[in-house]
Amino acid sequence: MSTSPTSPTSNKTKEIFQRWDVHGTGVITRKRLTELLTAVAGKSVTEEEIERCIAEADKNKNGIIEYNEFIEWLQQPMGTVRMGSQGLEYFDLEACVRPLYDVYDQDGDGLVSMEEFIGCQTILQNSLGLKSKVSLEEQFKKEFGKEGTTSVPLLEDDAKRVFVQVDQDKSRSITFKEFLEWQREQLVAAKTPSKELEELLPALARQLKRVFKFEEEEEMNACDSRVLQRIVDNLAKFCVEIWSEKEGEKQKAKPMLALTGKARHYTNRWSEPPVGLNTKKLKAKYLATESCVVAGKIHENIDLDLMVIPELLEGEDESPRNRVWLAQIIQKVTMKDGKVRSDDPVYYEFVSLSWNKTVDAVVKFHKSYDAMPPELRMFSLLKAECDFSSRLNWPQLQRVFNRCKSHGIVTAAQHTEYNQTMELRVTKALKEEDLLTGLSKEETEKKIEENLVALTQRPQDVMALMSDLKMFQVSSVWADFMT
Repeated sequence: MSTSPTSPTSNKTKEIFQRWDVHGTGVITRKRLTELLTAVAGKSVTEEEIERCIAEADKNKNGIIEYNEFIEWLQQPMGTVRMGSQGLEYFDLEACVRPLYDVYDQDGDGLVSMEEFIGCQTILQNSLGLKSKVSLEEQFKKEFGKEGTTSVPLLEDDAKRVFVQVDQDKSRSITFKEFLEWQREQLVAAKTPSKELEELLPALARQLKRVFKFEEEEEMNACDSRVLQRIVDNLAKFCVEIWSEKEGEKQKAKPMLALTGKARHYTNRWSEPPVGLNTKKLKAKYLATESCVVAGKIHENIDLDLMVIPELLEGEDESPRNRVWLAQIIQKVTMKDGKVRSDDPVYYEFVSLSWNKTVDAVVKFHKSYDAMPPELRMFSLLKAECDFSSRLNWPQLQRVFNRCKSHGIVTAAQHTEYNQTMELRVTKALKEEDLLTGLSKEETEKKIEENLVALTQRPQDVMALMSDLKMFQVSSVWADFMT
């Protein structure tokens, strides 16, 4: 963040400072700081918050904030107030840490027991290799053949010893306040920018949730194992990005990030749809109210390109029970001359057990869609095609692939490769049952086609094969719809 005299940021900062330095004395007093915090936070601030801000900003300890101190304060990675694109912004560390605390509190009783704490810490330690024979740091040295260090103090000590330190009132359980202060201390030392923490901490919490979800499974197949491995990999990357001690621009974290790569995560994810979600009713409503097809002028039946996705959850409420589901319908009509006409998309929200066309649906849909990884977009199309049941047939799958191609999710070559792989599997099964012996080439092809058409697959099975064919890279988000 540049603060040179000629930079726009510097000018903006000076304007803000002068606004709160009402007497032109070159300082902001405690009273004016309280007013500033209240205005930026949009709520009343506590004495504890005011004291914290003074400790952050008042470097010479004279009880007031001078202009140079104000500039430095806004540049601090963990500062309570920062400069944003629209002016001053309030950084709510409590809201960032709460999702992580809720995962540590596995039984939801409002407290983290020693057993719960050790369980979560151990998972994070194992993800970093701190409990394995070859640590992540040793992996780095082996990979690059030279010295390199990174430090994640929060995970380097024995989990039981850390629990005792965090449990300040010695109640043998950790309150949210104790957990928050522990995290604050670690994050201040790490110097991770607050803008990154607002995304990274909730994302880390989601990865931990997914690990526990897998622990509930009695059996895991090969695809499940790959999903779990990706979750563990992401945990390691998030731990390094959040808690590694940094000098300047993450100098100490760079070696480890060079080994692990930048953690990729997506803000929208899958959850089970609400009871009553029905695409047949939605299609019927669209045809009755929106379709403008003139009778006798179409060559084939109308094709409704339908995608149904969960709304992007934001803020403190991340409960799937409160999610709104969104739909986009594009009517495609094949004319007698062979031309295909695509109508403008229409958008709906599923609210109070019914589909409703709303003004906000289009914005909500595209915001939620853009936040979904490609594999989740395909899974959403699969689920919508089978009306959220457990299986879909071969013609339905072909329709989904065609929609995926039109949406840019898969290529024509990938579609062909998938079909050829399924044909080989069906052929092999028929040969093993000796059902192709004595048939001509034409009869063999017909037999294979008949069996393909009769085939039904789970959407999860389709995604697993897509992974096996390396069309999609398995990510931790798969845990939300594969298990």
